[in-house]
Amino acid sequence: MLNTSLLRPGMNRTTGFATHSFPPDGLVALARLAYESTPLLTAQIRSGVFVLAGAGGNVTAIAGSRGCAIVDTGYGPRGAEIESEIAGAFGRMPRWVINTHWHFDHTDGNAAFARAGGTVLAHTNCRARLSTNQHVPSLSWRISASPREAWPSLTFDHPLALDIGTEEMHLLPQDPAHTDGDVAVFLASANVLVTGDLFTHHDYPVIDESSRGSLRGMIEAVERLLPMIDNDTVVVPGHGAATDRAGLLAFCDMLRRIEDRILVLIEAQREVLEIIESKPTGEFDSLWGRGYITGEHFTCMALAGMGLIETPPALPAPQRDPIFVNLERV
Repeated sequence: MLNTSLLRPGMNRTTGFATHSFPPDGLVALARLAYESTPLLTAQIRSGVFVLAGAGGNVTAIAGSRGCAIVDTGYGPRGAEIESEIAGAFGRMPRWVINTHWHFDHTDGNAAFARAGGTVLAHTNCRARLSTNQHVPSLSWRISASPREAWPSLTFDHPLALDIGTEEMHLLPQDPAHTDGDVAVFLASANVLVTGDLFTHHDYPVIDESSRGSLRGMIEAVERLLPMIDNDTVVVPGHGAATDRAGLLAFCDMLRRIEDRILVLIEAQREVLEIIESKPTGEFDSLWGRGYITGEHFTCMALAGMGLIETPPALPAPQRDPIFVNLERV
C-alpha cells in the first residue's frame, strides 16, 4: 500500500514540467507509452540502497545518517508513486537529489522534490539544458525550458564527493557521451555504480546528438568507468535491471562492435540509407533491440552523433501532425 502521509501539501505534481512536441509514432511517443504503463517495482540492492524501476529512468534511493539521497527523479505523471515509495522506505523525503543528465524521464520529479526540501545537484550542462529550449533533430523532438524550480541549484563540472553520513557519494561528471551533462555516481561503502543512461541493460541506449552525444563518447565513458569497479559491484543502469561489471562490459563490447561495423561502411563510402539497410546492429537486435529502441533507431542516432544525418530517413507512412504534450495539464 502506498504511504502518502509524508508528502507535503505543497508537493503539487501537476506543475513543474517542460512542454514537448514530437511525432505520434516516434521514439519519444513510444517511450512515454512505456513509462505510463510499466508497473513501478522497488528492489533493495544493498543495505539502505533501493532501485525504483518502471516509471521513466531508474531512480536510486540511498539512506544516509545526514539525510537520504536519490539519483534521478523519474517521469512526471508517475511522480506520486515514486514519492510514496521513497517516503515509505526512509520515513522522510530526500535531502539530496542528483540528476545524471537532463532528459525528462530522469528529471521530471525535480520540482516536486525541491519543493519538499531537497537540493538538486547536476552537471553544469544539465542545468543549462533544463533552463533553455532544446531540439533533438534526429527524434523530431522539441522541449521547452523547464520551470525554474526544476533547475538544479548546485552544479559542478569536476568530480564531487557528497558525504551523507553512512555513505559517501562520488559524483563523476563525464565528457560528452549520452549527452554533454552526464554524471555517474559511485557509492563507496555500498560498492554500487549508478550510470544514468551511459548504460542501458539489454536495451539500446539513446544517443542525443543535440547535446553533443555520440557513440564514441558512450564507449569512452564506459571504458573510464569499468576500471573503477570490481566483480562485486552492483551496477544500476539508466534503464533495465541492476547488473554487475560483466553486464556493463557486455554493453561496452556491443557498442564497440557496432561502431566498428559502421566505420567500415563509412570508409567504404556507403550512403546513409545503405548503412542503415545493412543492419550493423543485426547480430545484437535479438537481445538489445527488444524494447522501443530498435536497431534501426540506434543506427540512426549513432549516425546523427557522427554528424552524418540530422533527421531520420523519410518513412513510407504519411506524416501526421506532432503530438503537443503539456504535462501541467495532465
